[in-house]
Amino acid sequence: MREMVISSDEEIIASHRRGERERALKLFIETYQSRLYSLAYRMLGNHDDAMDALQEVLIQVDRSLPKFKGESSLYTWAYRLGAHICLNFRKKRDRRQSRVHQEDRVLRSVIKPVERPEEDPDKMCATTFKYYLLNQAILKLPETQRMVVVLHDMEGLHAPEIAEALGIQTRAVKSRLHRGRMALRDIIAREFKARGLKNPEPFSIEEIGCHRRYLSESL
Repeated sequence: MREMVISSDEEIIASHRRGERERALKLFIETYQSRLYSLAYRMLGNHDDAMDALQEVLIQVDRSLPKFKGESSLYTWAYRLGAHICLNFRKKRDRRQSRVHQEDRVLRSVIKPVERPEEDPDKMCATTFKYYLLNQAILKLPETQRMVVVLHDMEGLHAPEIAEALGIQTRAVKSRLHRGRMALRDIIAREFKARGLKNPEPFSIEEIGCHRRYLSESL
C-alpha cells in the first residue's frame, strides 16, 4: 500500500511539472481528498465549512506543488497545509469575500462530491452512536489538542511528522496527545451521564483510530 502511495505521489508531481495541472489535481484528489475532508470535518465540525476548507486546501496544493521539494512525504506536506488552513479558517471566514480564481474553474471540473455525514443520533445504531459521541467529543477539545489527536490517533502520523507539520517540538506533540486523550475520556463520560446512559468503558487508542474508518464509511 505504501508503495502505491509513493507511486501516486511521484506521478502527481511529475504530471504537475509537465504542465498537466488538471491531471495532477485529479490524481491528488483521488489519493487524498477523503482524508483531507475528514481532517477538515473534525476540525471545523460541519460539512459546509469542511467543504469550503477542502476547496481552499486544493487551491493551495495546486499553487504550491511547484515549490514541493520532497523533504517530507506528499501526505505530510498536504496535511501541513490542511492543518494551518483549518486552524485559521474560522478566524478568516467572516471576513472572507467572494473571489474568482482560475483555480476555481479547474476545481469545479475535477472535484468529487462529498456527501453530508449522518448527524441524527436517533437514526444511528449503537456502534455508530458511540463514534458519533466520540466525534462530538473531539470537536470540544482545545484546537491544539484536537489537531494532535486527529493526526496521530486517527490519521496515523508519527509524532515527528506531526511536529514537522505543526512547527512544534516532538515533546510538545506527545504532551498534547496525552492531555487530549485524557480530555476525550472525560468529555465522553460527561456526555453519557448527561444522556442518562451507563458510563462507558474508556475508548481504547485502537477504537479512536477506528473513528477515521467510521467517518469515511459514513460519507
